Amino acid sequence: MKRIVYALMLTVLVVVSCGKEPQEGKDAKWERPSYATGQKPGKISYQLLIYSFADSDGDGIGDFNGIKSKLDYLDALGVSAIWLSPAHPADSYHGYDVQDYSRINPKYGTEEDFKALIDAAHSKEIKVYMDYVLNHTGKGNVWFAEAKKGPSSDKFSWFNISADPATDIALGKFPSITGYYQNEWHSVTVGEVGYQGRLHFKVDFSGAIKTLTVTTSTDAAQTPNTDSSVQMFLWLGEPGKAVRMYRSATDIYEITLDVDSPWGVLVRTSDTSWDGGTKWGAPKGANVLNFGTPLPLSTTDAQDILFGTPAEMSFQGAFGGWMPDLNYGKVADAAAAGPFNALAETADKWIGMGVDGFRLDAVKHIYSAERGPENPAFLKLWYDRCNSTFRKTHSTDLYMVGEVWMSASEVAPYYEGLPACFEFDFWERLKWVLNQRTGCYFANDLMGYRQKYAAVRPGAIAATKLTNHDETRAATILNKDLAKLKQAAAFLMTAEGEPYIYQGEELGYWGKDSDDGGRDELVRTPIVWDRAFSAATRDLDGHFDMTLVTDEISVAAQEADKESLLRVYYEWTHARNICPALAGGKMSSHPKYNNNNSTDKTVAAWYMTASDGSKALVLHNVGASAATLSLPDDKLSDEVVSLGDVKVSGSSVELGANSSAVFVQ
Repeated sequence: MKRIVYALMLTVLVVVSCGKEPQEGKDAKWERPSYATGQKPGKISYQLLIYSFADSDGDGIGDFNGIKSKLDYLDALGVSAIWLSPAHPADSYHGYDVQDYSRINPKYGTEEDFKALIDAAHSKEIKVYMDYVLNHTGKGNVWFAEAKKGPSSDKFSWFNISADPATDIALGKFPSITGYYQNEWHSVTVGEVGYQGRLHFKVDFSGAIKTLTVTTSTDAAQTPNTDSSVQMFLWLGEPGKAVRMYRSATDIYEITLDVDSPWGVLVRTSDTSWDGGTKWGAPKGANVLNFGTPLPLSTTDAQDILFGTPAEMSFQGAFGGWMPDLNYGKVADAAAAGPFNALAETADKWIGMGVDGFRLDAVKHIYSAERGPENPAFLKLWYDRCNSTFRKTHSTDLYMVGEVWMSASEVAPYYEGLPACFEFDFWERLKWVLNQRTGCYFANDLMGYRQKYAAVRPGAIAATKLTNHDETRAATILNKDLAKLKQAAAFLMTAEGEPYIYQGEELGYWGKDSDDGGRDELVRTPIVWDRAFSAATRDLDGHFDMTLVTDEISVAAQEADKESLLRVYYEWTHARNICPALAGGKMSSHPKYNNNNSTDKTVAAWYMTASDGSKALVLHNVGASAATLSLPDDKLSDEVVSLGDVKVSGSSVELGANSSAVFVQ
């Protein structure tokens, strides 16, 4: 296995103010950073995947107790909040196809385990954010199961279900949908296909055409026949159970039963053999049973014989046939819609348990006019509803961040509804900066984004990040260049906003997602804490990069290596937390090294100024060679943190290739 070689010279330091204290010497024993109460104002969040973060019980699946056991690690990273992948029961490993929003996925533990995690996190001043999926449910969701019963079900209108979607959309039947996209519609059988009640069954094998006749009955129900000489059975949708009938005449078989079948019935001439010729069902295209009418039986097609009259219809699922989209109706009426209130009640439960906020998935898709006013208006209704619950027991507002995967200009209107949105343009700009080695425009671009957000919502929170669970990893984009990866961390921790670290990013994990020709699991690799065999790999079903799941690049190995990427993350998250100007400051341009400087294009520089007036100078050289900066009007005597080769001489500073520094002003 290939061992990653890290190239940053890093010495141990202890920082107790915004500047560095004298170093203890490079041979001093290194310890994780530690924080006392109130010492993590940097608002750093960590995105983790419950199923692959940490396994506490050895079953190969990450769980709540595993996360709880690693809170010291997260605390040392300076984290003040964790965003959990969906915690609800789901059909998939990733959890975005929710079956029941009111319950916890038993694979991860119990509700008591979840509450214990929340309490333990709070004891370390780490908030807990749940991932909430408002756009769609899973196909196995309890609400969708009810909706499939047909228009008589009160859940039918909770989803976009139609026999003719194009026409219904054109007629305005689905106000949340502005256009017909055929690939978003998936077939579904709608209508009652099961039956509960007493029925009489008669199988007639006396003629050339075999038939089954079923009628409702008030006669006494019979127990199954025990005479093994009779080889005629009914299969009523109960796994492993075949009911032996009674022979009433030659080749005529009958029985009266109390039925509770979820779909219908099949006729069997054996209760042990499942080979061709022993299963008798309906001919293809004629599998709906009409009570009292003989149904011809076929052993060639042998389709399920269905009770009821189902119809083939379609449902909208923008993310595939296993994730039906929810229907909230007109946005003006959404707060009164059934799914809105049902979801809000489940959110109330988790808020009551102690959850501090929610990450909202795919919010631009809730109403298909992604750039229209509907989604921001809907999100305001949702946020206000949840916040009203939160404010009953808190003096602050609920945190809520939306996944709005668009440009900063397109994201800005979403701040009408939410206090925070992920800033995808942060990484789009930063990866260009690092790969093109051009830093002079970065600060100006970010400040432009902030102005757009503030015009919609004063105090708007830009949730900055590198990559997440749906994106090709930063290490892949940066060609596994450790110097660039370390500087990416430095940029993230010195920019205005509230940064997120994605699980494994601090370890240099790489991988291409499915949109880049890879596979989503490849960007969701389990954390290796000390030994690869104990990583939570089971839910990924072997679809991960084995070269990442090694002892050599584990957390333990990187903590012991003073040149590792993880040690850089520890240092720069620490710097953000202990320097008020970095922790909550606003960006402003440097008068010399800015977007108008055509000479020093490899330099990204800006000031961060806190509300208390404290100020820091941030310098990054993204070039492949050293850059010497003349800074006669800046203070260079009080360094907060540095990366790479940084040399101060009087009023100038030399930054080596991919080197960064922060100075108190």
